[in-house]
Amino acid sequence: MGNENAVSGKIEELEEEYSKTKHNKATNKHLGILRAKIARLKKEAAHKKTHHGTGFSVKKSGNATVALVGFPNAGKSSLLKHLTNVESKVADYAFTTIAVIPGIMEINGARIQVLDLPGIIEDAYKGRGGGTMIGSVIRIADLIAIVVDANAYKDAYRIIDELHKLNIFLNEPAPDIRVEKKTSGGIRFFGKIVGHEERYMIEALNETGIYNADITFGTPVDAEKFINYITESTVYTRSIIILNKVDLISQAEVDTLSERLHKDTGMDVLPVSASKRINIDSVKRELFQHLNLIKVYLKPKDGVPDLEKPLVLRKGATVGEAARAIHSKTAENLKYATVTGTSTKFDNQRVGQDHVLHDEDIITLFYYKII
Repeated sequence: MGNENAVSGKIEELEEEYSKTKHNKATNKHLGILRAKIARLKKEAAHKKTHHGTGFSVKKSGNATVALVGFPNAGKSSLLKHLTNVESKVADYAFTTIAVIPGIMEINGARIQVLDLPGIIEDAYKGRGGGTMIGSVIRIADLIAIVVDANAYKDAYRIIDELHKLNIFLNEPAPDIRVEKKTSGGIRFFGKIVGHEERYMIEALNETGIYNADITFGTPVDAEKFINYITESTVYTRSIIILNKVDLISQAEVDTLSERLHKDTGMDVLPVSASKRINIDSVKRELFQHLNLIKVYLKPKDGVPDLEKPLVLRKGATVGEAARAIHSKTAENLKYATVTGTSTKFDNQRVGQDHVLHDEDIITLFYYKII
């Protein structure tokens, strides 16, 4: 018990140091080493620290999950209401949402889970306002929708900064890194390291208990990205900005702010007024597009395709993945499929399990035996 308390105390000490250290380019590597130490100690601990609170336990459902993230009073609850018809507690003052409110948005045959999260506040990465708990929910999302009041559009930059400090990176590809642990030989790197900062990377590896490994980089990687990767503390998620309450400003201001935010962040900006139901349908379509979903239609042998109930899949999904989405037994017994659509050269082309499907393909599955 004493050892457990010592480890727990050390974790708290390191987390306090981490929270008090300012995030900037000069401190990024030091913060990375701290994260590596914390990750190691948490693995060594007899029990993991857990947070108990109402409304923060969220189970993913539907074909994909969107997290509405913003400062208090940005209008997330009103937006959820009109996207999903779920009644969240809404009022004209801040701090109205006190729990994670899930809803389901239906579009193009897909069921999209939309989460209205408690308003994030500055220094959320230090745990203020339940920031670390909110961050844990954000991490499960397939798409983050940053919701900002048009009259406080600079909040978008502050939210992006807070998410960065929570090790949630937006619209960035995950680094291509492969770690092959060895029993001897030390640490060997293969590929380009930006900045030639191998010593920081080796120190971080040692902190996580890795002393012998071959590390291969498919793309150039710097020390900060590498440390984030090995501590398993970083997620890379697609994101958009929803500019809310545009009914309170002129159209010229809407256009100017949308252009400015897009230029500064590289994110698509969707103007909307949740309270006035302006552009709600447009937001639904854009969310579907940014989730990279496709719909394919199932056609029985010698029958007609079911256009009313499409099968919703991720862009890049294969015939085998389509079969597994129906049922695991379907995939096990799949012999081949015939496909009509833009993914094939001709109608009813016979394809195998690895064939990549396109949006609105029509597919017929053939089995080795009846299931």
